[in-house]
Amino acid sequence: MSKERADVGQRDSEIRQNVLACLRKRERRALFVTELTAALRKAHGTSASDVERTFAALEADWTVVIRDHYCADPHLEDADLRVVALVEYSVGACAQGGEDAQMQAIREIEAIWHEWLAEYMANHRCS
Repeated sequence: MSKERADVGQRDSEIRQNVLACLRKRERRALFVTELTAALRKAHGTSASDVERTFAALEADWTVVIRDHYCADPHLEDADLRVVALVEYSVGACAQGGEDAQMQAIREIEAIWHEWLAEYMANHRCS
């Protein structure tokens, strides 16, 4: 393996650990993708494309769940409203435990989404 390839692999591993650490620090293990990307850029200088690649890898191995949302407000037409949540499997979990962990992650996502949407609708006035 070339040195450059090893460096990319090391960097991807660091980004992965930073994403997971950021999600684990939160009481709710979910966050808007844009918030997490901004936090990683500020704290570690991570590029948006590196974060997206990491999200894809984490989602592929069911470490996180990412759900896209839509709001019919024209001000949010091009907004990235995806929410990412950590899937927390218990040690020795069976298949049912894995499904429960995924459902819990989805519940976390929906709780964050509904909380944000309620606050947005209560404070936003289209003119």
